[in-house]
Amino acid sequence: MTGHFIQDLRYRLNSMLEERKRMDGLLGLPALFTLILLVFMVLNSRDDFSREHLLRLEREAQSHLDQGHFVEARLAAMRLMQDGEQNSRAILIEAKALRGMGRESDALRLLSRIAPKDGPGYAPAHVIQATILLAQQKNPDVQAAFDHINKALLSDPASQDARELAARFAAGQRRWQTVLTHLDKMELKKRPDLLLMKATALQFSGQEAAAVEFAHEAEIALRGMSKSANANGSEVRFSIAVSLSLQRKFEEAVQWIIGSTHGNPTQEERQLVGGIYLSWSRYLKQQPSGKRMEVLKLLEQGIQISPESQDLIMAFLGDCEELTSEPEERQRYVERILSNGGISTSFLHYYLGVMDWKQGNRESAKSHFELASSLNPGFKVIGNNLAMAIASVSTDRAELEKALAMIDELLKGEPNNPFFLDTRGHVYAKLGKYKEAVGDFERSLPNARDKKSCHVKLADLYEHLGMKDLASKHRSESLVHMDDAPGAKSAAR
Repeated sequence: MTGHFIQDLRYRLNSMLEERKRMDGLLGLPALFTLILLVFMVLNSRDDFSREHLLRLEREAQSHLDQGHFVEARLAAMRLMQDGEQNSRAILIEAKALRGMGRESDALRLLSRIAPKDGPGYAPAHVIQATILLAQQKNPDVQAAFDHINKALLSDPASQDARELAARFAAGQRRWQTVLTHLDKMELKKRPDLLLMKATALQFSGQEAAAVEFAHEAEIALRGMSKSANANGSEVRFSIAVSLSLQRKFEEAVQWIIGSTHGNPTQEERQLVGGIYLSWSRYLKQQPSGKRMEVLKLLEQGIQISPESQDLIMAFLGDCEELTSEPEERQRYVERILSNGGISTSFLHYYLGVMDWKQGNRESAKSHFELASSLNPGFKVIGNNLAMAIASVSTDRAELEKALAMIDELLKGEPNNPFFLDTRGHVYAKLGKYKEAVGDFERSLPNARDKKSCHVKLADLYEHLGMKDLASKHRSESLVHMDDAPGAKSAAR
């Protein structure tokens, strides 16, 4: 419409000049310019009205979304799409509303219109897609989420949401240098949660002084937040404890949580305190003057508060093995600490199984591992040791197939774990599947803790397969590793 008007105007001007009606044309110009001005004012007023209308609809949709009124938010976003051209903000709001309604697949399809898989699109839409994919309870699509995070950063390198998600994704994979790369490009002053993440990344990157500095900064910000009426009390309280722990103020961190509990501490509070004791014991262990019994005392205190902490118990059992006392004395000590029932009892049976295994009592060890597994199903170390014990003492094919299924399940999560591969190699060998056994032992060999034993087993397997040259080669290699500590196959892994 505007283009047509301008073309008509140009034609009239040219006509006036060509007809040499200069005076009439000049006299008519002011009126003509006034007309032009009025037309553009009308057009602008329409545009302003249209923009205000769209902004009002967008605010309405966002307000419904913020209040958790997902159906109303979606309807408002759909009206916004009807009244305007393709609106990325409207699509984003509708997708968030669909997600709130539990319709994640519909949300993903909608977002793909403005953030496709095959190239960078609207950065916020890539971020939401990555978030949905990572939050899926069954089979989260980690690779697709990672691709969307990268596309968001390609589309908008300054996007704080994309940077934050990329940092959290890297932290989950313990890629601390990548975490720091992203956080270094973000504004952290008003984000104590990200300050804590940075402090953690710095600590695991060996930059302890900087870690303490950022943890202190996070603590100051968190204490300020704790006075706010809108703050989540438990979340802020826990974060303050973490910040104190990162500053090596372990005792203060424990007291901060214990002193603010109401009655008996909750499971979440116990887990946090257990984690603080675990960090405390590791820090003490790293000190030149660190004494083994002081470390064990800290771990014992942590277990008393958080008896369901499997990491604490495993650390305790690992340090117990380094005591110079007699085996009987160590066993009495372990029994005293782990005899309170629940998860602790499962680890007591695990420990007794390990002791029996080392002494050559394989049947007894298998019984203890079975008890430990029944009390604590799904714990990897226990499941691996039970499968190994079955492979060692059982001749029942059904039981061996059960052991194979157990170790297959463990390898799904950690396909390159050398201990799991070693165990499956033994199970395959017992089942007479020598080629499969050789494959697992060869894969585990580079990272095997007991290379001598692995070479000996490979030599026997190649002998069974009639490959005498390879058998001879591995027997020779086993002699090179004569000084390897043999260890027990069911030692803590």
